[in-house]
Amino acid sequence: MSNLRPAPGDPGLAPEVQEIPIGVRRAASWSWRLLVIVAAGALLLWGLTRVTTIVIPVLIAILLAALLQPVVKILTRYTFLGRAAASGIALLGLLLVIAGMFTLAGRQLIAQWDDIQSRAVQGFQALLEWVQSTFQIDTPMINSALDEGLEQLQQYSGQLVSGAVTTATALGNIGTGLVVALFTLFFVLHGGGGIWRWSVGLLPPAARVPTHEAFRRGWKALSAYVRTQVLVAAVDATGIAIGMVALSLGSYAVPIWLLVFLFSFIPLVGAIASGAIAVLLVLVLNGWVGALIMLAVVLAVQQLEGNVLQPFLMGKAVEIHPLGVFLGVALGAMIAGIPGALFAIPLIAFVNATLLYVVGRDPSPELGHDKAGAEHFAALGAGVPAHQLAEVGADSEAQRTSADEGSSADLAMLGTVPAAERRTATEDGASPTGTGGHAADADAAHATDSSDADATYTYGAEATEARSARAPSTDQVDGTSAEQPAPRHRAEDERD
Repeated sequence: MSNLRPAPGDPGLAPEVQEIPIGVRRAASWSWRLLVIVAAGALLLWGLTRVTTIVIPVLIAILLAALLQPVVKILTRYTFLGRAAASGIALLGLLLVIAGMFTLAGRQLIAQWDDIQSRAVQGFQALLEWVQSTFQIDTPMINSALDEGLEQLQQYSGQLVSGAVTTATALGNIGTGLVVALFTLFFVLHGGGGIWRWSVGLLPPAARVPTHEAFRRGWKALSAYVRTQVLVAAVDATGIAIGMVALSLGSYAVPIWLLVFLFSFIPLVGAIASGAIAVLLVLVLNGWVGALIMLAVVLAVQQLEGNVLQPFLMGKAVEIHPLGVFLGVALGAMIAGIPGALFAIPLIAFVNATLLYVVGRDPSPELGHDKAGAEHFAALGAGVPAHQLAEVGADSEAQRTSADEGSSADLAMLGTVPAAERRTATEDGASPTGTGGHAADADAAHATDSSDADATYTYGAEATEARSARAPSTDQVDGTSAEQPAPRHRAEDERD
């Protein structure tokens, strides 16, 4: 590193530069690099805000893919369905659940609409009487304020018409976004692993495996956040719906459940807004006493969420400081409004886990290393044709499936059997890894590009140990060669 950070007296520097303290020079070199990174990030964010109709549906599809991936894995493992059929069934099931919830809530609201109107009028009249008796405001003053409001509404009628046109445009954008989200969700569920491997293949060879391993940690944290948030939202909505039933308002329980469930995905403000709506509804329908009881129910549910559910369910996989949550949501809302607040926490969870792995603090050491992914990238670096790379990717999927099913023989074979023996077994018609003859091709390609694979296979917390293992032994220094045993790697569950 000394050649990158010259001493103050380095003759390679101009005299006027040598007079500058080395600390100042280092700060300057870091500063301009950080400025370039910030400028590139700002340009990227600006570009994304220009195409929100595409970006937001794609991000929603990625979050839903993290939620539905276990369903697809179960269907492919325990049924005769292929990946495409399992992805289609998971997507169809999601659509049926969403449509059923909205249909049931809409029917209940329509059936109770007349009752809501009459009770709302009664509640408004009671509110006016309370205001008049408490603040000594007479009826003519209130009527005058209402008349002024109606006049202003008539004056802005033209803007309302233009707003209707804008609403129609917004509905068109929603339709476009829905189609984009559905297509993206299906293809991420069906071939997300292949898309990711192709993307990583565009990077320099030395960066492929480290990037892949860091992404796996980030994806696990993102998946944990999404699934936990769904569970927490369901618990919140169920608690408030039970409160509605206890107040003899069971006919409104399903709409309130759906409202609270959806608002719970908006960090910080979502739970407050949905709770306030529930309290106001009870105030209109049941009066002050019922509203106070509902307020107590909402506060109890939110305390349960904040002090029990979030710390217990999130765990160490998505451990983010509350200040980071607050600042992330505020920054996301400032940049992109409600969508920015919605996606801020998942993004922070992903980046946090990724950076922890990069700096050597692996947040998920149980994941180990993805040997199948390393073989794929080694084959890619060895110049294997595209159709054979696809076969290697299919073999990688089979290896991961075998590991998921807990085959101890496959696990041992995957980490210990040399490539030559595996090729021999394949030629005899028996594949030791259960993946056919293509696994041998992957091993051959891996052996061809072993230097690249060894250079990139470890990263983060294991980098120091790997460098020590690659150091020349005493026998090698003396001129003799000491064959080092092949590293053992664990096959594990790969979340594509």
